Amino acid sequence: MTPRTRRATARLAVPTAVPTAVPTAIRAGALAAVLLASLALPVAGQIIKVPSPSENGAPISVNATFGFLQTQGRFDGQSGAYWNLGDALMYRATLDYGIRAGAIGLTAGLASVPIRRVGGTAPPNSRGDIQLREFLATFRTVEGEGFHQIVEVSMGLGQWTGYSGTDVLTADEQEARNAFALVVGYGFGFAIGKRAAFTLVQDYSTLWGSAEGLPSGEPRSVRQYTTRVGLRYRIRGQR
Repeated sequence: MTPRTRRATARLAVPTAVPTAVPTAIRAGALAAVLLASLALPVAGQIIKVPSPSENGAPISVNATFGFLQTQGRFDGQSGAYWNLGDALMYRATLDYGIRAGAIGLTAGLASVPIRRVGGTAPPNSRGDIQLREFLATFRTVEGEGFHQIVEVSMGLGQWTGYSGTDVLTADEQEARNAFALVVGYGFGFAIGKRAAFTLVQDYSTLWGSAEGLPSGEPRSVRQYTTRVGLRYRIRGQR
């Protein structure tokens, strides 16, 4: 091979240089495309939603109701008098804590019931009022969206006390009459917005009092019926 041929072969063996760096214009265009794509994403998808404190934790609700109470009369063994009890308005307040099956809570109720005492130590034409107080543990079913049904079961203390009227009572007669109360309620609710709901419930109650001083065959129990309306408001958590 001649010297001229060797020089020609060497020139063919040297590879052509390939640019290793992307031109500045191409890099700027790629960056702009990435920025445009990120701006095209929905704004909601770029923001992490953090629940407010009122939406965290188990639901806690308050419920205030008032209703029309009808109750049977009862024989009072401590005074030997029969109590004729009239109709009254009953007010109830409940604080409940949400669980998977519904809610559990505490309920307080109050009614001022007309009373007329007959026999025993009662004078003629007896007239007055006596308070019916209730302190109950309550369970209710799950609060639904929109129109929904309500089932409630409550039990605890029913108490007759605070008599005021024409009769002059002895110290023993003024003592509170305690009873075990069982209340079963059924009704409907209608949700208003995300937190509030109107409620309409019919309660069937039974109070079992003391058998002390009762004549033979006289029942210990008193039945009551209450139709009540109210407003429930959830102060924490979600339905």
